[in-house]
Amino acid sequence: KLGLEALRIQLAHLFDPMMAVHTSNVEPLPHQISAVYEAMLPRQPLRYVLADDPGAGKTIMAGLLIRELLMRADAKRVLIVSPGSLTEQWQDELREKFGVEFDIFSREKMEQSPSGNYFEDQDLLIARLDQLSRNDDYQEKLKTTHWDLIVVDEAHKLSANYFGQKVNKTQRFKLGELLGSLCRHFLLMTATPHNGKEEDFQLFMSLLD
Repeated sequence: KLGLEALRIQLAHLFDPMMAVHTSNVEPLPHQISAVYEAMLPRQPLRYVLADDPGAGKTIMAGLLIRELLMRADAKRVLIVSPGSLTEQWQDELREKFGVEFDIFSREKMEQSPSGNYFEDQDLLIARLDQLSRNDDYQEKLKTTHWDLIVVDEAHKLSANYFGQKVNKTQRFKLGELLGSLCRHFLLMTATPHNGKEEDFQLFMSLLD
């Protein structure tokens, strides 16, 4: 009986293509459903910029995507990179609305890690953008890991620009390049993807390649 029940749960997404909606504590709006189920989930692999207005509920869309991928067994290891002020908000929303428990990365946790690499120990992790972009040691440890999905919030901060013919890459942009190389699904979230300069936008979009 337990074996059959496990199989039934494993195949549930075939019966209910919007399982995350029906098993989460949210009532998504039509644009959120179309973004997740029509635009994002069918893409294999997903390399995507989710650019929607402030207040459009991008966190809800990301939460639905994460829960759906976890339930479909299409993702096990998920890393969320966000500005420091938003990490706890991410953790709370994912716990309360989607029942998914993420851990927040910290220097203490890295120092106390039995393996010496906390990124390796934890499958569901939230990290602060500047804590990673300013620390070469953390980036070296990140390089040895692989993730099924990496989500970057306020992704316009991963900017680079042209200075004459030369590309001026910021520390955050280099972190973006690194993150994109470590995962199968890569989701950049921002309300302001374009600063009016086409060449800067092309550099930003190159992070998905």
